[in-house]
Amino acid sequence: MRLIAPDWKKAGTIYPIELIVGCTIAVIVGEDRLERQKKEYYFLGSRNIINQIFAYRGNIIWTILFCGIAFMQIYLRSHLPDLLARDVRTAVRSPTAKLIKQYAVKIILKNVLLTLIFLLIDNLFIVTGGSCSDLSGTRSAERCRQNGGRWEGGFDISGHFCFLVNVSMILWVELTYLHSWLVEEDMLGQLDMSFKGIVTLTVFTLFTWAFILMVTSIYYHSFLEKILGCAMGYFCPFVMYCCVPRSVRLKRWLY
Repeated sequence: MRLIAPDWKKAGTIYPIELIVGCTIAVIVGEDRLERQKKEYYFLGSRNIINQIFAYRGNIIWTILFCGIAFMQIYLRSHLPDLLARDVRTAVRSPTAKLIKQYAVKIILKNVLLTLIFLLIDNLFIVTGGSCSDLSGTRSAERCRQNGGRWEGGFDISGHFCFLVNVSMILWVELTYLHSWLVEEDMLGQLDMSFKGIVTLTVFTLFTWAFILMVTSIYYHSFLEKILGCAMGYFCPFVMYCCVPRSVRLKRWLY
């Protein structure tokens, strides 16, 4: 835990930097060579195992990790007096019900916001002349992929950037809040292995997603499609951690 010291503001700069570096490499290498490399190297193809698990099933992974962090926060705050053995705190209990509500609302917010974002992305793709190669007429990129088809022909804002930046930034913010609270309560050295395991798995996943985005920034989508995808990747955390907390009414209703 002492080596992590996460900072969501610094973490937020990772993805634009990846985008710039990746696009620069793509220009230097050239389109023809990039296409050959995608066919020659397994981990550069969209159907590699890392992409299949961490990107296409990323929502399941995110939910598990987010719930793990939420459980840590709820458990540690509600058992704080017992863990620290401070008599002066024995009467102080964290508002467990409020925390549960807050994390439940965050999950709902994230899912609703991402659904709206991808409805926009998919419909923009269709409007600009795109379609699924399986001729099913589906307006969903995810459904097209599940049917074994390919999204072809339209303006395709990078779903990888949009989705992975959103879910990554949410976890970075939660890790930052958790670390700050642990430092404030002087509890960094008192976490058991299960809690350390949750944090380790979360950090490992975040760096795996960063790797996937580097591949995406070099080998997939046009420059504008990646820029828009990356920019839209900050929408969920902006609403969840800036807009709602700053509104007295929304904060009272939701958090």
